[in-house]
Amino acid sequence: MTAYISECGYCRETQFTQWYSKSAPHDMHGRVDRDYCDGRPVAYCSEEHRDAADALRESSAAAAAALAELLAAPPAWLPPVDHWEIAEDDDAWLLSASLRGADDLPERRRFHLIERIAAASGLPVDDDGRIVKARFVVDGVQAQVWYLRPVERWVVPEQCVTCPTQLGAPDVAFVRLGEGRDAPVVCVPCRDRMHAAWVKLADPSGAVARGRAAAAELLRQTTGSDLPEWRETFDGIAGEPNAIAPICTDDEHVESEDPSAFGCCPDPIIPVDPPLVGYLVALLNADRERGESA
Repeated sequence: MTAYISECGYCRETQFTQWYSKSAPHDMHGRVDRDYCDGRPVAYCSEEHRDAADALRESSAAAAAALAELLAAPPAWLPPVDHWEIAEDDDAWLLSASLRGADDLPERRRFHLIERIAAASGLPVDDDGRIVKARFVVDGVQAQVWYLRPVERWVVPEQCVTCPTQLGAPDVAFVRLGEGRDAPVVCVPCRDRMHAAWVKLADPSGAVARGRAAAAELLRQTTGSDLPEWRETFDGIAGEPNAIAPICTDDEHVESEDPSAFGCCPDPIIPVDPPLVGYLVALLNADRERGESA
């Protein structure tokens, strides 16, 4: 058989190909593929590629038949979808559709509909954080229903609002001052300078700064960190939490089982009137999240 240079009917690469003889493929109506009826039929670079192309044609016909059955008699567990598509995936054809009205449904409802499909098919839900889909099989053909999670994107300005620092470099850290798209964006050094100025203005005598430094030194000695996480606890026997303390790091102290203060717990364990316990813990942990020593 004479080989000539042409495009392979499967991999689409231009190279030496031949017409590897085989029964001419037929379309879904039983007609001979017209590519085989002209003077130069489809050629392939190998018998493997010829067989793969034949299998792909058979797969597309099976997908069309499965889609027709799915449209005629959809199963009860299948939610409404926008429209079905037949797409090629890994040398096979599959059915794919998006969940109807997904953007208007709450996340719990959307995921519940997808879980119904997974429960019926016995296949796990695929969730990469952006697209959620459930797979099932119709007459040997893979099918899937999916929805996209909305992504809220923020536009970052080119320059810090208070200095010439360019914010586009990957090593430049910045923060947004407030909520919403119009909130000003500043670099971290400017944020720190603004915070230092605010502390100085709010505490001209420096008492707060000195108090923070002394507390940080004590906590470093007792907990190993000047920014420990705080918790509500019990100092003695009480009906409700009556003290605050840093989180205990002892592996044998399971706080969820007994939040009391024991000998393994680091100091300081500070008795507090019960109505103030939750408030003080929230304040100290808020300082911790902002990177401010207690």
